Amino acid sequence: MSVSVSNPNIAKTSMRGLTNFISDLRNASNKENEEKRVTKEMAHIRKEFKENKNIDGYQRRKYVCKLVYMYMLGYELDFGHMEAVTLLSSTKFSEKQIGYIALGILLNEQHEMLPLIINSFKEDLLARSEYFQSLALAAICNIGGKEIAEFLAPLIQKLIIANTTTPMVKKRCALAILRMNRKHVGSVTPDSWVERLVSVLDEPDFGVLNSLMSLLIELASENPTGWEPAIPKVIHLLKKIVINKEFPKEYVYYHIACPWLQVKLLKFLIFFPAPDDSQGGKVLTEILAAIFSQSESAKAGTVNHKNSLNAVLFEAINLIIHLDNDPALLKQTSLLLGRFITVKETNIRYLGLEAMSHFASLSNETSIMIKKYQDTVLLSLKDSDISIRRRALDLLYGMCDKNTCKHIVAELLSYLQTADYAIREELVIKIANLAEKFASNYSWYVDVILQLITTAGDFVGDDIWFRVVKIVTNHEDIQAYAASTVFNALQSRNCHETLIKVGGYILGEFGHLIADNNNSSPIIQFNTLHSKFNTCSPQTKALLLSTYAKFVNLFPELTQPTQDVFKQHQSYIDAEIQQRACEYLNLTSLNEELMQTVLDVIPAFNDPNNTSNKDQQQQQQIPQQQQNGSTINSQDSKISSGGYTPPQQTQPNNGLDLLDPFGLGLGQGQGQQPYPQQAQYQQPQSLQPQQYDSSPQDQNIFTTNSPPVSAGSPISSGGAADPMQVKILASYKRLCLGSEGVLFEDNMLQVGLKSEYQGGQGRIMLYYGNSSAFPLTNFNVTFNSISGIQLQPQSIAPIIQPKAQIQQPVTFSCTSEFTESPTIVINFLTPGKPITINLRLPIIISKFFEPLRLSSGDFFGRWKTISGKPLETQEVFKSSKPIDINSYNRVLQDGLNITVLKQVDPNPNNIVASCLFPFSSNGQPISTYVRIETNPQANMCRLTIRSQSATLTNTVKNLLISHLQ
Repeated sequence: MSVSVSNPNIAKTSMRGLTNFISDLRNASNKENEEKRVTKEMAHIRKEFKENKNIDGYQRRKYVCKLVYMYMLGYELDFGHMEAVTLLSSTKFSEKQIGYIALGILLNEQHEMLPLIINSFKEDLLARSEYFQSLALAAICNIGGKEIAEFLAPLIQKLIIANTTTPMVKKRCALAILRMNRKHVGSVTPDSWVERLVSVLDEPDFGVLNSLMSLLIELASENPTGWEPAIPKVIHLLKKIVINKEFPKEYVYYHIACPWLQVKLLKFLIFFPAPDDSQGGKVLTEILAAIFSQSESAKAGTVNHKNSLNAVLFEAINLIIHLDNDPALLKQTSLLLGRFITVKETNIRYLGLEAMSHFASLSNETSIMIKKYQDTVLLSLKDSDISIRRRALDLLYGMCDKNTCKHIVAELLSYLQTADYAIREELVIKIANLAEKFASNYSWYVDVILQLITTAGDFVGDDIWFRVVKIVTNHEDIQAYAASTVFNALQSRNCHETLIKVGGYILGEFGHLIADNNNSSPIIQFNTLHSKFNTCSPQTKALLLSTYAKFVNLFPELTQPTQDVFKQHQSYIDAEIQQRACEYLNLTSLNEELMQTVLDVIPAFNDPNNTSNKDQQQQQQIPQQQQNGSTINSQDSKISSGGYTPPQQTQPNNGLDLLDPFGLGLGQGQGQQPYPQQAQYQQPQSLQPQQYDSSPQDQNIFTTNSPPVSAGSPISSGGAADPMQVKILASYKRLCLGSEGVLFEDNMLQVGLKSEYQGGQGRIMLYYGNSSAFPLTNFNVTFNSISGIQLQPQSIAPIIQPKAQIQQPVTFSCTSEFTESPTIVINFLTPGKPITINLRLPIIISKFFEPLRLSSGDFFGRWKTISGKPLETQEVFKSSKPIDINSYNRVLQDGLNITVLKQVDPNPNNIVASCLFPFSSNGQPISTYVRIETNPQANMCRLTIRSQSATLTNTVKNLLISHLQ
């Protein structure tokens, strides 16, 4: 039976009983009176629902409204849900509306009643009333749920592309699909209906277009491949709005035509390369020029007019920066950005500085265009808003070149003295990078780093001062200057410990170059350093002991005072200092020839930038005694005045940069780390991963035997024969069983991963390495969480330099069962085109399993208590390899954390296992029981799983088949 509703939104829906009840609660004099009134009303409603068999729709609607109101006030509600479900079957709009509103408030995506209302949703979606369809779509968006998405997504997809669907319903369909795709990635599969969905762009209703573009942007951001047919239609819509002025009057917002639709249309085009003429490339250029011609009107308009116009302008600027194919538009962009960074509004200046940073990174030409705004950007460093200061710092870093470097570095050093602590670390790294990259002479570079240490020593990491001593060691012309400068800096009463480390190394190696000066004689150098000794940390004290040993080799007259120091520390509480003191005392007392050999000057470090000495440096060998575990180098391979000696298994670096000069992998957070030309990344030994197939412990995290594949290939849409897809799947499955390894690799990018889990918490470290010879710009990673896993990624740098690497820590927690792995979308720009890579993170439910050890009686006793679908599932499959029971046991026990129970099943060809998942949505641990019956002769297996959760049963089944088949 159907009913026609002419205009149900204005139907009379007043309920006097509900109004009186709300008034009583509002007029309650205290909390106790309110609770009494609520308790009385709940008892009355419960009685009516239970005893009154002839309750009409009006009464039911009124009582459900009262229950919803009490629930919203914070009172627990344990009945009334079925009455709300009953309202859904009504043919009256007012009753159906209340039913959907109540269920949207009372239910969530994991509620046990969801299966009961799916059919009601389906019936209303198939109804001819657009009002009923709209109510169902709104409730689907509010409640969500993976089961609802899987069941109703195909129906909603058909509705949005149907010619008979009204615009009001199409708008809600697009938003419902968008909501489901965001909540449950992969539940919407647009491959089969791309053409039909693109055809909806011909819809004349601008409301439908607005909603549809939100959906298309989401789908294109995940994988732009396949959406190219939409480009001409999007450009046609922009032309229709911007040039032809064809749009409904009701969509004009403060004299700006359809600003939000314009923004979405422009944003959609950013996911694709520059369109050619057949796609409307010339028309797009005209459109962008027309948008820029409106920029002058923002000066005299109202606030709302300015905001809407600026939103369109900034999106147009982002598109022009992305296309980078029209010099005239680029010039206009630089002028417009120059105006934006001088306005009073903080938000506009922030966006202007951010866009200008991207603009400066395009090419040398664009960098030159914005040089005239350097003074304005420097003034932004003094802005009261720290976000403006951060963006100004990023922009200055991108604007810097050989001509402006000294001026910019001087300004940044001056600003460093008053900068907030929140920005100092980033500021120090940028100053150090600029000083090295554009140094006209290394003396200036040494001065800058020493000033950095003096001004903000707490924020100067080891990687920076490592780089200083490397450069001084490799360049004889600045060794005397560096020794003199460091010695003078050490005269200050309050020296930062980092300065003492630099001084200890440089004076230990090159102090003899300034020893002829009466003011820096050997004994004065020793006394200057030793006056700081007692205030230093154990690590610095150990370095200074190495410096004193060097002094004995260079200045025999210092033998007695240095040996006195060694004797004082022979029984020091710190084992490292004690061992150094004992060995150095014996070394300087027994054999002078041995001492001279061991404490000889460290040779130059291998530096690929110094090509003239490359062959000579490759022939230089570190003395054998520095490669063993002697105290001179310390067992943890720290730098000392005796020089740094890499571990034996580490090859000499030939790709060094500021943040990891010795291949130590010491860069923290967003620091970029170099690696050898063979595209193998140097990592700290403690972070070097082990593959699940028992690889050597010192295997490099990015070492791989698979050939590189172009990153430009559509990795998210390839078939089974796609070699990149096969490689990605193999890496994902391997990491599901292990904790460290390579997740993705091609000839542009390598993605490595290291993970650790404790209880319901987990942490992964992602390593992004640039394998190409050009920088990867606009680098960003989007994380798509799933129900049951909450991801908290840290931010990363937007640029990865050639042969460099950045790290991204991600923490997460498990809150309930989940079936799919979270996904990430990696986007970056190369000189040729934008690249998008979609990957699954190897975060699977078995990572959170806990051991469950049972005897034979306990196992089969619990096994028999669970039977029947959906708590039990069974699958028969044929193994692709000969069945190996021991291998299966390792996969279950070591890889998937499922406890294999020995001597439970009398058949040796069968496997019995169990596990415990303690993080279910209801707070109760869930036990899972597994039985695998094998037939080695036929190479067949029958897998049976029983669990207290249907979700967990199916998930474990899919995991086991994936890794055993």
